Order: sequence, then structure tokens, then C-alpha cells
Amino acid sequence: MHGSLDLMHPGWIDRLREAKAQGDFLYVGVWDDDMVKYYRGENYPIQPLQERILEVLACKYVDEVIIGAPYILTKDLITSLNIQKVVGFVTDDDKPLPQHQQLDQYLEAKELQIYKEIPAKAQDLTLELIAQRIFL
Repeated sequence: MHGSLDLMHPGWIDRLREAKAQGDFLYVGVWDDDMVKYYRGENYPIQPLQERILEVLACKYVDEVIIGAPYILTKDLITSLNIQKVVGFVTDDDKPLPQHQQLDQYLEAKELQIYKEIPAKAQDLTLELIAQRIFL
């Protein structure tokens, strides 16, 4: 898995469980704060990098965290970590700013035919949904 993980909530835990079910070992790439701001906007991340890393490490489905993971997953990283499958989730939690939406951060994994996308569930709890509930 790969992303900003702005706030560990039940929706993210479910996604991590699903990602772990795809293989034997789960790496989770966590972007640094500057990268999150650049791709998502000045209001992000909600939590600093250290807190996000601790939350991810505390999840029983996660085997290892890649701190400061690149936004674009490269063949070099895939090869060096011997990654056999890359799992992505379609949610609004990691939606980049409009000027970055044309970038396909998983292009090289798709070319290697190791990418699997898991669609969001209707009841999936996301950061955006949590924010809406708080502000209503």
C-alpha cells in the first residue's frame, strides 16, 4: 500500500486488512508531510509524519513501513523490495489536487502487471466522510 494515511480510521484499517490478504508481507509507504501538502494541498496532512508512522506500525496487518515513500512508485523500489503485488484503493482520501490528477503513481506497477485496485465499499469510512460528520 502506498499513500498519505492522513488519519488512521476504521476505513483505513479495513483497507490494510484487505491489502495484507493479497500476499504474505505488507509494506506500507507513508509520504512525508511536504509531499502530502504538495499533492493534496495546504490543509494536509492532518497528522504529522511521526504520528502517521506510529499508527501504521501499530496495525497488526502491517509488516513494514517505508517512511517518506515516493509519490510515483518506481520499478527500482519494486525491484529492491522484491514487491510481487501493489495494491491501490479508490477513495477520496488520497485524491490529489487537480493539477496532479493526470499523474498515474502506479503506472510502472501496472506495466509490470502486478497492480491490483480494490474499489471502495459503499459503507467505507473515509477522512472526507468523517470531516462531513463533524462539520454538520
